[in-house]
Amino acid sequence: MTRQFLIYGHRGSPKRFHENTIAGFEETLRAGADGFETDLRLLFDRTAVLYHDDEHDDDAIESLTATQLAERGAMVERLADLSRFAGRAQMILEVKRAKWEDILLSHIAEWPNIVLASFDHSIVPELRRRGATFPMGITFHGYLVDVAGYAASLGATWCFPNYHYVDRAMVDSLHARGIKVVPWTANRRREWDALWEVGCDGVITDEAEEAVGWRSQKMNEECRTQKEE
Repeated sequence: MTRQFLIYGHRGSPKRFHENTIAGFEETLRAGADGFETDLRLLFDRTAVLYHDDEHDDDAIESLTATQLAERGAMVERLADLSRFAGRAQMILEVKRAKWEDILLSHIAEWPNIVLASFDHSIVPELRRRGATFPMGITFHGYLVDVAGYAASLGATWCFPNYHYVDRAMVDSLHARGIKVVPWTANRRREWDALWEVGCDGVITDEAEEAVGWRSQKMNEECRTQKEE
């Protein structure tokens, strides 16, 4: 049977629409991706928004309110706006900073088909302590020693490594613990080929439409090979 390889738009479809916007997410799904990844932050007025950077116009994003961002002309979607995608697509929700778990849960606890992730790995056990049952993952940049044991100890069932550091040993060790591996942000065919070959479960990419076409070709090639065997 042809294996699954999931494709997620990185912050939506950033080369066609502004990142982390409803229009970008819709474009990613139109292209045939399985879902998208987006970034979550909490503003000073306790408004949960989709925003990647630490700052806006040299001010810490968490020091600003939704009204202030609007006055500056910033295009910022709210976390609540993602409810329209619940059940339509898989959403990878990357929390940029932890310590707002209760507000986060009030928005997403009942949404189907989500994965929560963060570079701040403390959020995973903290959400588990608060009774969260949805899948969670850890995002990281380098190569972690015993990443499978570490992820499992936190309660993570997904890993999102930088694609440059992914190899067969990492993938095999995580799969042995039942943990999915979806690297970020690979944008070229040779990179997707390498991730496919080492057994990754998917990829987060800026080029979702191109990746969907590449995946179709790979699956057709695999089907032909299986028939020949």
